[in-house]
Amino acid sequence: MNRPSSQTQLDPAADAARLLRRIGFATLALVLPLAALVSRRAAVVLVPIGIALLIIAALVEDPGQFLAGLKAALLSRPGLILIALIAWSVLSLVWSPYPGAAAEKAGNLALAVTLGFVGLSALPERMRASNLNLAALGTGIAGIFALGLIIVAALRHAEAPQGAVERGVSIILIMAWPALAWLLSRERGMTALGLALIVGLLALTRFEDGETVAMIFGAVAFGAVTAGRDAATKAVATIVAGLMLFAPVLPFLLAPLVALLPDNSGDFAQMLSIWADVIRQSPVELITGHGLDTVLRGQMTGVLPQPAPATLLFETWYELGLVGAATAATCLYFAIRAAGRMPGALSAGGVAAFTTAFALGTFGFAPLLPWWLMTLTAVVLMFGAIARGQYRTDRPAVPLPMRAANHTRPKAGGPPAAS
Repeated sequence: MNRPSSQTQLDPAADAARLLRRIGFATLALVLPLAALVSRRAAVVLVPIGIALLIIAALVEDPGQFLAGLKAALLSRPGLILIALIAWSVLSLVWSPYPGAAAEKAGNLALAVTLGFVGLSALPERMRASNLNLAALGTGIAGIFALGLIIVAALRHAEAPQGAVERGVSIILIMAWPALAWLLSRERGMTALGLALIVGLLALTRFEDGETVAMIFGAVAFGAVTAGRDAATKAVATIVAGLMLFAPVLPFLLAPLVALLPDNSGDFAQMLSIWADVIRQSPVELITGHGLDTVLRGQMTGVLPQPAPATLLFETWYELGLVGAATAATCLYFAIRAAGRMPGALSAGGVAAFTTAFALGTFGFAPLLPWWLMTLTAVVLMFGAIARGQYRTDRPAVPLPMRAANHTRPKAGGPPAAS
């Protein structure tokens, strides 16, 4: 009896790893957008679970590859810059007047970054298309479900959908970019168009929170990168990093322009005035920052006036100072440039996702809240997985000794080659 070859033998460990990986990725791509519509803590719970399953699958299948990938990610230039940003955030606990709340915020930042590193390292070298199809499927189903909930709320003359629905719509909008990138990379144009229409309708329901404008910025970035990848990616990266780095100049530049606007811009003018006063009165803290979580706690205790800017730019500079802002700007620059180097439509989708997320933070949407950090981590993992699921058209080169052996190998039915 012939023994089965090693290629046809069953490998229970590999099968278990593939099953765990499919469940883990489905948790992020399919379950998360749907569960976010009914639970406010869906992202905080599901993202760590999904990444944990991916890690277990990697450890079962090839622990050496997982550890090597993690080491490479940590020692890469973007990885080291991001670690430096987290280290500075933790160090700011020393001079923060609210160490307890600041420690919780630092823990959330560190957890999101750690999950991102280990999650990307746990992805296999080649992702199956059947798993990646869940990205578009989950976003599309969740988008249709969200539209239905919003329409039902409107028919019942409710003032607004529940908080979980609003948060779920926000998650669907940012997760739409990797889903669209995957569909376009597989040349499914009509399906991508349908998903874009659903996402566009959802974005229109979130105009007051700035998500509509942020999605428009993302769409502009998507089109620009599609038209000219290198120039557009560099331009977007420079603009985003420049806004983060030179944010303290904005209140002085915008104040004369805001003064020319109608009277209904009084709140915005007051926010700019408070920002300018903070810069003048705290020259030392402009370098070191006041410490994590001092914006929210300062407003609650009266240290900061209530109409202080609720934006990522102000929060970064006020809490982490020049050191933190410069590190964050450098990290954003290299991250966007790396996104622009992804293959095919992924480059446009990655830059668009960064643009949308940064615009939302600039408009004061969910700055560094745990559920938003976990959502962004899931989006990064989806882009990483989709990048590993692209077609590979380049064949590996055959070594010269093997070529020589092929030339001397006898043909079927022919005489043996001369020795």
